[in-house]
Parts: sequence; C-alpha cells; structure tokens
Amino acid sequence: MKKQHLLAFFLAPFLLTSCIKEEEEDTNADILEAYIPQEYLKTDPIITNNSVEFRVKSNVDLKNQSPIFILSENATIDPVNGTVRDYTNAQTAVVTAQDSRWKKTYTITFNVDELSTKYAFDHAELTDKDRYYRFYTTGSNGDKIYDWASGNSGYVTVAGSKSPDEYPTTIAEGRSGGLAAKMQTVYTSSFAAATGNPIAAGNLFLGSFKTNLLNTLKSTKMGLPYSGDLPKSVRTYYKYKAGGEVRDQDFDVVPGAKDTFDIYAIIFESRDKENYLYGDHDFQDPRNVAIARVSPSQRIETSTWKELQFDFEMVSGKTYDPEKEYVLAIVMSSSIDGARFTGAIGSTLIVDEIELIFN
Repeated sequence: MKKQHLLAFFLAPFLLTSCIKEEEEDTNADILEAYIPQEYLKTDPIITNNSVEFRVKSNVDLKNQSPIFILSENATIDPVNGTVRDYTNAQTAVVTAQDSRWKKTYTITFNVDELSTKYAFDHAELTDKDRYYRFYTTGSNGDKIYDWASGNSGYVTVAGSKSPDEYPTTIAEGRSGGLAAKMQTVYTSSFAAATGNPIAAGNLFLGSFKTNLLNTLKSTKMGLPYSGDLPKSVRTYYKYKAGGEVRDQDFDVVPGAKDTFDIYAIIFESRDKENYLYGDHDFQDPRNVAIARVSPSQRIETSTWKELQFDFEMVSGKTYDPEKEYVLAIVMSSSIDGARFTGAIGSTLIVDEIELIFN
C-alpha cells in the first residue's frame, strides 16, 4: 500500500465515526459542488471553506446567472438553487444545516478577468474559523480573487490548537514593508507520522486545493487558464534557510541529504475537464508545452532578499500558439520533495513577489 494512501486507511474509522456523529447532529453546512453550464467555464469552479468562484469566458452574461450548488446532507441554501441573480459583483448565499443553529455564509463570484502576469502577496486574510492565512488579489470590479492556494486546509486535520503563524503557509514581512508569502516545513503529528505523513512542506500554487484522503497528491489542482504570449522567464524575490536533518516518509533521517526549495512554472494545453495538474505530475504530463524551473545552482540559502530569474524551455516536440488557450501553473515549496512527505523541519522559503517576464 502506497504511503499517501495509508493516512486515508488509518483515518477511515475516525472519519466515519465523526461523520456519523455530525449527521446525527445535522451540523454540516457546506457547499460541496457548484454548477453552471460547462460551456461558460474556463476551469472547474474553485470552492473554499467560505467562497465559490466561477472563472468564465468574457462573453458570459453575468447579470442573469442561476448556479446550482450541491450541499451537505440535509442542508439548505438561501437563496434557493437556480435563483437568477446579477453576478456583475459578488453575491452571498447562506447555507443552513438541518440544525438551524449552524450556518455558513458563502461569497459567490463570477470572474472574467484574465490571469495576472505579476503577483505581490500584500493581501491575506484569515479563514476557516481564523485558523490560517489565505492570499487574494482584487479583480477589476473590486471582488476578491483567490488565485493562490496552499495545503493549509488539509493541515487543519492535524493542526490542533496551532496558531496561523505555525501553519505550513503563512505571512511574513515583505521587502518594502508589505506582506510576503512564507512557506515552512513543519512536523504534522505523531498519528500522521505513523501513517507516512510526518512532515508538511509549506507550499503556494496557482489553482485550488480540496482534501483527497484516498490519495493526498490528488488534493492539489495546479493551474489556471492562461492566454497571450509565451513568457520568456519567471522572476521573483526570495529568502531561504534550510532546516536540519532531512527525513523521509517513515521519519527516518536521509543520510547526507540537505533540503532545498523549489519554484517552477508550467504552461500546458487546455482541455474541457480536469484542466489542472495534480501534485504527482512529476513534470511528465503529456499536455506540458513549456517549463521554467529554478536550477540547482540557483537554490542558494540567503537571509537577505535575492532576485531570482529562470527561463522557460519548450518541451520537445511542442509548439506554442498565442491564439490558443492554455493553463499556467506556478508552484513554490519550502522542501523540494515535500510532495513525497520528505524534507527538513524548519526549512523556510519567503517569496515577496513573482512575475512573468516577456521579450
């Protein structure tokens, strides 16, 4: 049995008991899935703990939309499913559990903006009952846009009473007094360690995260719709310090190993469904067109801000057509093998901004 499957195996009895208890109490008030006509969408709806974002094509009539939501069992939503509303600006919907004491307000947005080519990380908010930080940008209509995701929502299950600053992905002070994204490799818990998940590397990526206990590498859905010219390179500003001993999935020390960070970008071909890369892509997806990845010689520890730039390289046999639609994934991690639950506790990557550079 693969390591990433073990957590689900051992958690199953606990989760089953927990779910039964919640169903008995009727306290679940979540949006599980969201639907509008498939031909409107650029990518799958992005659902977080308190928001739903539909990324739609520019010719969609935002003033007359009637999304359908799949809810927790026995929950209801106000306004009811299929209600026609004007989504030129964000709307809210309230999900109520059968036990009417439990309610959750979701922000519903329709986003027609093109993907940005430059990001700072000055805007962050606490989410999921103030447990961890989430970064956002602002759209042309003033709505919050959640382009960036992390594994924080999965870490909640083992975090206990940890503060937001102790989560794998959090905030730090930026170069000019604003905020920066801080990613740190942390210990999970003794229970998670016993099931092959001893560490959690801080990560941040364009896309969305939805916990998949059957295969944790399927939790990360990397990539957002991209169109335009092929970038020449990626530029960012960072700080990095490696932790001590590198440990593997069994929490055994890897002799002679030294941890390092990873930052990369992939442009890949768009398709109608599953328009993203999972965490187990290993740079081998047949849709890949161009890849930019920080080289081993560039992965330098530094306590002061350092500029870093690395070029896109075409995948053998592929060409790029600026008239077509693609998907862009940008991924950052405090431990290069963090997806395999391998890394050094204390490894810390801080990124101030990241930008696509064109000729």
